[in-house]
Amino acid sequence: MKRIRLNTEKKHLLIVAAFVWMMAGLILFWRGIVYFQMINGWQMALIGSIIGGILFFKVLFVRISSKHILRITGMKKEKPNVFLFFNLKSYFLMAIMIFLGVMIRKSGIFRLSDLSFFYFFMGIPLFLSSIRFVRAWKFQFRSAEKK
Repeated sequence: MKRIRLNTEKKHLLIVAAFVWMMAGLILFWRGIVYFQMINGWQMALIGSIIGGILFFKVLFVRISSKHILRITGMKKEKPNVFLFFNLKSYFLMAIMIFLGVMIRKSGIFRLSDLSFFYFFMGIPLFLSSIRFVRAWKFQFRSAEKK
């Protein structure tokens, strides 16, 4: 049986990363918006989530996305596996975060309306990071065309 190889040009890993981070951000946005409707005065919670999410992006996610962008653009292999947009540590952290998110939501410890702030808050840095990946891809693409 022939083995399927999922290799792509390394610059396209930036688009794969952008897509994955954007989808995660949009899923969290969606959950947050749906649950915000349960809150009296949801507008203030939304504004707080936006401000907090942008600050969290600036403090932590700029550094995280920069590390991934540098790792991808610095790869020696021209056609790495498509799943190498994350390193092993990032896959592990992502699995833990998804597991904990599901467990917290299903446990009933917090009301869904309380989680809306957190969902929207976390969606913002993920979405903004995805934009950084797209911008890095555009830079790589334009640089490659000019050569």
